[in-house]
Amino acid sequence: MTTVNNIKELSKYLNKHMKEVLEENVAPVVKNKEQEKVITEVYDRYSPSTPDGEPFKYERRGYNGGLADQKNMQHKVKTTKDGVELSVENVTKGKDQNFRLDTLIEYGDGTDGKEYQYKTNRDGTANQYLQGRPFTKSTIEELEQSGEHIQAFVRGMKTKGIEID
Repeated sequence: MTTVNNIKELSKYLNKHMKEVLEENVAPVVKNKEQEKVITEVYDRYSPSTPDGEPFKYERRGYNGGLADQKNMQHKVKTTKDGVELSVENVTKGKDQNFRLDTLIEYGDGTDGKEYQYKTNRDGTANQYLQGRPFTKSTIEELEQSGEHIQAFVRGMKTKGIEID
């Protein structure tokens, strides 16, 4: 059993373990949920009428270097004045563009001066992908409803010997 002598030591002890738990237990839960939402909110929302359901002009990278690839979901755990904080960012860049795709896809064509290369398509359904497909917002909403990230945090802290009710 760990003994602490003052609030400062307790805070340091708890922050150390919370950082580890956010890194090892919570970040994977958030990334899994975001990956799920990329599929449902982005890829499944726009399915071209090609035989394979893929766009005519480009090939979706999906789990292999695309928006659904967890290697493109970078997380950071940092200490703040109030404790510790986890952030997860999807840093996927366009294959032929030198900018991140997350805000373009989340909010739609023209956001932050970012635009899709192809604004029309053969079957006239371009409006399906030019509009925002809010995968980040959906990830946050689903986690808020399910509490999966909180459950992962509580389980992780328990493995460190810290019970949370």
